[in-house]
Amino acid sequence: MKINWKEQTKDNILAYTVSGILILLVYFLFSRWSVVGSFFSKVWKDLMPFVWGFAIAFILLPMRHVVEDKWLKNVNWKPRVKRNVAVTVSMVVLLLILASFFAVLIPQLSSSISTLAANMGSYLESASSYMEGLSKQYPQYAGVFGAMGTSFTDFLSSLGTSATSIVTKLVTYSISMVTGLFSFLIGLIVAIYMLLDQEKFKRQAVKMFYALLPRPRAEYWFSVGRLTSHMFNRFIFGKALDSFIIGIACWICCAIMRIPYSPLIAFIVGLTNMIPVFGPFIGAIPCILILLFINPVSAVEFAVFILILQQIDGNILGPYILGDSMGLPTLWVMFAIILGGSMFGVLGMFIGVPVFSVIYVQVRQLVNDRLGAKHISVK
Repeated sequence: MKINWKEQTKDNILAYTVSGILILLVYFLFSRWSVVGSFFSKVWKDLMPFVWGFAIAFILLPMRHVVEDKWLKNVNWKPRVKRNVAVTVSMVVLLLILASFFAVLIPQLSSSISTLAANMGSYLESASSYMEGLSKQYPQYAGVFGAMGTSFTDFLSSLGTSATSIVTKLVTYSISMVTGLFSFLIGLIVAIYMLLDQEKFKRQAVKMFYALLPRPRAEYWFSVGRLTSHMFNRFIFGKALDSFIIGIACWICCAIMRIPYSPLIAFIVGLTNMIPVFGPFIGAIPCILILLFINPVSAVEFAVFILILQQIDGNILGPYILGDSMGLPTLWVMFAIILGGSMFGVLGMFIGVPVFSVIYVQVRQLVNDRLGAKHISVK
């Protein structure tokens, strides 16, 4: 028996069915989140070499284009030879940059960290004595200073009892570093193949999208991919250059002001500056705490300096380098950082802005198209 469904009835049945499946799927994911989360965590760990490879290839692609399309443009070589030379040059430049970076920075960081660890006991004792002196000088705040001094003393005494846990953590971190280094090396090999055969992989992706999706939908996803690549390119390279300049400026100024452990502090400030909005505060807080142990006056000087430096970066240097590349209002930038950080940690805080920028542009375009179709103008 053939049932003549109305078109609206068919649409309602389809909508209710899809909604029910989605509700059941969401319920299953949340009710089995520990199992699902561990599964995706394992998959992510296993795919890490390919993630590294894609990231390295993404970073080196502009350099390969410069070498292949500009430097070797008039060289009478076969295209494949030009491609091989361009990829080799890009990889050599990357490895030289990494080697130079670690050769210059690692000894400085190692010296700063070892000196800080060796003198931490005396720093904490001095800080405790300083708090006791303040409590005598300002008896009305004796309770506050006394509590802070006790906290410093307790922390000092806990250093000896936590030696076993520190050794265990060091072993765990060492294993993680070795695993991460292995993934990075495999990622270099994966990146070489991606750079050598970029057109081949791109062609395969185009075929797959056209085969699985209607042409308009496939072309929509191609436009999303181009937008994503553009956003990530501008954000990553712009923010990296901005953070490098901030780190060098911090190193020079801290050395001039004779602030202890200038290389370590500049490294922390430059690295955390990669995180928009909250990065300067995240980097400044541990540096100020370190300096409080050593010399409270230096901590105050550094706090004032970092406030001035970040104002210059936020109002002059950052906008000059990045411009309005993200196109996100400050409120949505904060939303993207908080949401990305809560879901994926520090990595989420970094990539949350370009990812949310892509979503923001797509939603804005969709809303404008719908309003235009309805001939509605909202100002």
